[in-house]
Amino acid sequence: MQVRHPVAGLAITGLVLAVAGCGSSDDKAAEGPGLAVAAETTPAPDRVTVHRPGFIDTSISPFDVPAWPGPHPTEFLRPNPPSGESGEIVGNQAAATYSASLDNPDALWNVGGTVEWLVVDPLR
Repeated sequence: MQVRHPVAGLAITGLVLAVAGCGSSDDKAAEGPGLAVAAETTPAPDRVTVHRPGFIDTSISPFDVPAWPGPHPTEFLRPNPPSGESGEIVGNQAAATYSASLDNPDALWNVGGTVEWLVVDPLR
């Protein structure tokens, strides 16, 4: 059995404050009250809103952007004055579309060989 002792140090030099935290002699992560071991994950939503703020004219090739993972935009987008279009995707397609959007911060997608600007927002 190993006993881990928290070590805290404090050094003040002028306006600099440095604090040393807990340590372990075997370089392994320690678990205990107030220490988080794993990052919290958020489940994918079962409903998302997709916005097409407008059409874009770009020199980017459709093969340089990810393929759109959801249904074709003409199936769910409706006019959203004063500009653009919006629509909703539900179920497994919503979860897949949202997950893919996290890896595509530019929100440019290859939709049937055309580059389209489609912004995905979760609905909770």
